[in-house]
Amino acid sequence: MKQKNQDVRIPFSPEFAAIVGVNEALFLQQLHYRLQISKNHNEGHRWVYNTYEEWTREFPCWKMHVVKRLVKKLETDQLIITSAYNKMPMDRTKWYRIDYEKLSQTCGEFVPFEQTEMVDRVEQKRLSEENVLHPAITKELKQTTKKKRYSEKDLATISSVIDYLNEKAFKRFKHNTNTTMDLLHERIEEGYTLDDFKLVIDTKVAQWLHHPQFRYYLQPSTLFKAEKFENYLNEAPAEMARTIGLEAYTSPTLDFEKGENAYELRIC
Repeated sequence: MKQKNQDVRIPFSPEFAAIVGVNEALFLQQLHYRLQISKNHNEGHRWVYNTYEEWTREFPCWKMHVVKRLVKKLETDQLIITSAYNKMPMDRTKWYRIDYEKLSQTCGEFVPFEQTEMVDRVEQKRLSEENVLHPAITKELKQTTKKKRYSEKDLATISSVIDYLNEKAFKRFKHNTNTTMDLLHERIEEGYTLDDFKLVIDTKVAQWLHHPQFRYYLQPSTLFKAEKFENYLNEAPAEMARTIGLEAYTSPTLDFEKGENAYELRIC
């Protein structure tokens, strides 16, 4: 006799469903549950690997075309992020995670679950157990990154960025973790400078530091990821950009002893 599938009970929040939609709320809450137990780690996040057919097994009331349309809508609304970390090129199975930051912005206090981003915390716990300190750019740090072949200039920039973030956001991030170094090095390779990183940090600290929901996101995995960094950089206040542009300029000094219309232009 064929064994029946065990029923899965999903908590339901009417307020949450009223904002994102009933089917969307059910899918997000099930995805959140799956993320809590997932062992698939990539780019500092947990991911759920599932085919459309497997989703229909979890939701027998939905046909496959319903699941496809639902996933497409959640992607368009930027409430979920999908990717493909499959080993075989012909494998098109999607990997899923929730964009908790966007979800919090959209639903506020009506999100019925808390963010589950355990990868960074696990990494931090492992490093603290190993008693890893904040080294300068020394031989020891070069050895830990020998396989990565980072230049001394890039290592110095990475160290300066994390030190600046820790100072402004009152954090204790380490600049020698592989995830953080890879993330920052990717942005450096794209042409971003130390001043760009500092501008993003200043902007988001001003917005999030005293916000109870968003201050958690003052971390490298949020601030410096590819799909967010450029947008954050362009959020910088115009006053801040003008200040940076005018720092090197000094007003001209007039010298009336040389004539009525003569002056010296002095630039520091």
